[in-house]
Amino acid sequence: MARKKTYPGGFRLTLATARALVVQEFGTAKGLEPDRGTCLEGFFTMRMGNMGISISPDLGMSGCIVVRAGLCTASHTCIGYFNRETLEPDFDVMDKYERREKREALEAWVGDIGPDACHKRIDEVWNRR
Repeated sequence: MARKKTYPGGFRLTLATARALVVQEFGTAKGLEPDRGTCLEGFFTMRMGNMGISISPDLGMSGCIVVRAGLCTASHTCIGYFNRETLEPDFDVMDKYERREKREALEAWVGDIGPDACHKRIDEVWNRR
């Protein structure tokens, strides 16, 4: 019996879908091509001047398409999650990842300097008001 093919992120992201999403968000799909930096199917990249854009299934298994855009000269990347069927932004998934990031940063902060030092710093900031 033939095995069902599995895709990164749990679904197959086609060039046509990636193109439609890129046109919707950036106004053009000129230069959109499969990402040569990865061997995974459904990963695409394009450049618009100094901005690099990547489109791929969310490997966090949200079932969404993730779009990353960043300037080559900047250290920050903008990330958006989109419903793979409607291509509309999925703000619930964005909020979930944002909360996870904040929690991980808080845990790292407490782990680095300890809970007592964190409480002291919070009290200092709070009492300044």
